Amino acid sequence: MNLTIDIGNTSVKTAVFKGSKISEATVHKAFDSKALKAVAHKGIENVILCTVTAYPIEWKKYLSQHFNFIEFGDKTVVPIKNNYQSPATLGKDRLACAVAANAMFPGKNVLTINAGTCITYDLIDQKGVYQGGAISPGLEMRFKAMHTFTDRLPLVEADTKFKALVGKTTEQSMRIGAQQGMLREIEGTIAAYKAKYPGLQIILSGGSHQWLKASLKGKINTQPFLTLKGLNVILASNLTKRGLTK
Repeated sequence: MNLTIDIGNTSVKTAVFKGSKISEATVHKAFDSKALKAVAHKGIENVILCTVTAYPIEWKKYLSQHFNFIEFGDKTVVPIKNNYQSPATLGKDRLACAVAANAMFPGKNVLTINAGTCITYDLIDQKGVYQGGAISPGLEMRFKAMHTFTDRLPLVEADTKFKALVGKTTEQSMRIGAQQGMLREIEGTIAAYKAKYPGLQIILSGGSHQWLKASLKGKINTQPFLTLKGLNVILASNLTKRGLTK
């Protein structure tokens, strides 16, 4: 069995795979060496870790000693062509999402939208080439930015059930601006990509995926653990190259 670990800015996601299927997946708000050893339970043989931030050196030591371990980095071979012009600065979670998208829809143009701390848009074309995409602020970041960079605007929390068009208070106006602005951005981005890439498939993931799925029009595939699925594909591909698969 495989264990995939995705260390993000606000949480750590882990998934145990039997082949290509997730047998268990967890989102950890707090993750330490004890939690690591708990998820790396008996039966796990192979582990891949992807991170956008630093993590304790003892984790790497533990994983390297007990498993076939890959830390997903710039030199890790991926089963797609990467056409990004600065691959060293590319977030590995973005590339993992593209790998998962290509595995789900081979021979198709696919746009992944990962709505977390930031919103990342990533395109893999019908030839299996990752072309890049875009990055913009996520929902919480939009609220924090308005509060941080002004003297009088309060820190407002999201209320995804609030759907008014016209705000009658400052808090309502901020919610409309952040939430409806984010929706209109995503709708416009999808429309622009569909106009250029025929037969485009859309995959939505990240912490805001449920709200977005309910709010956006059209056929959208939701995959809350898209990054972890991509990591599993990358892990399996590298194990095969090393002759470690049965």
